Amino acid sequence: MTVKAKKMRLLALLASLCLLLAGCGELPPAALQQSTPEGQTPLSAEPEAGAAREQTATLYFRYGDSALLRQETRELTVMPNESREKALVTALLDGPHEGGGSALFPDGTQVLSTQAQDRVIYVTFNEALYDRYPDESLSGQAREQAILRRRLAMAALCATLTESGEYRAVQVLVRAESNVSSSMRLRESYFLADSELPCDALTREEAYLPTPAASARLALAAWQTRDWESLSQWIAARGASAADIAPASLAKAQTLLAAQAGEGCVSPDGQSAVVCVDLTLRGDDGAESACAAWPLRMIREGGVWKIPAAALLEMMQAANK
Repeated sequence: MTVKAKKMRLLALLASLCLLLAGCGELPPAALQQSTPEGQTPLSAEPEAGAAREQTATLYFRYGDSALLRQETRELTVMPNESREKALVTALLDGPHEGGGSALFPDGTQVLSTQAQDRVIYVTFNEALYDRYPDESLSGQAREQAILRRRLAMAALCATLTESGEYRAVQVLVRAESNVSSSMRLRESYFLADSELPCDALTREEAYLPTPAASARLALAAWQTRDWESLSQWIAARGASAADIAPASLAKAQTLLAAQAGEGCVSPDGQSAVVCVDLTLRGDDGAESACAAWPLRMIREGGVWKIPAAALLEMMQAANK
């Protein structure tokens, strides 16, 4: 074999090795390469070939500046060769279509892929997921809000992808370009913790989900601290006048010393609910009184549960009843 032929053969081997290494970088996590247990139907989350299809989906976004998510029903167009799960995450990245609210994820965040195994959906983002939000501060009390914002973002992602019941958990992966580590799993530092340890798969966090009880508790907390601006976002716009929800009107409420809300019961049509609340109040005369099992009526509006103005104002004067 001539020297030239040997060089050509060596170059061909090097080229093959480069292609092999490049392919390894696209492999899914080790958990996705495991075989499906016998008798269990594998989950795909892989793109389906064919024409684009329309699907109704429930998405979750942050409700205002609260510590709660709200639901948004949307018709999604799932493109050919795109999985439904990737379309869902893309819709979350696009942001809410109703009710405003801040973005869930930092600017430039992209979903690269979705894959599933053993009822866990693996979602791979680009490195922009670790970026700061342009409007946030990390000093003082603002840091707690920044942490909450990140927790709500992951809670919204998990709630959206597990809404169908097909998946039990979401494993977030990040393809890093500038700070490559041994694991692609989301790091604890994403939540502003002083740790680079990888996070476990996420499961639904009911504390952030829009239930009648969650809305009632946040409304009661705002009343107890006399934070009328926060309280106003839990008052239903339907049937309420501007005067009803004005701080001057709400400030006439008796002093709420303690409150506890039950889980509530939703009506058959899913549009109203009743939550029983226990109140300890101080009346205008300074006397304290207890009001047990007050039936607080709530209605679904804008993807969250809210209190009709008349029901709230009546409850706020419960000591006189």
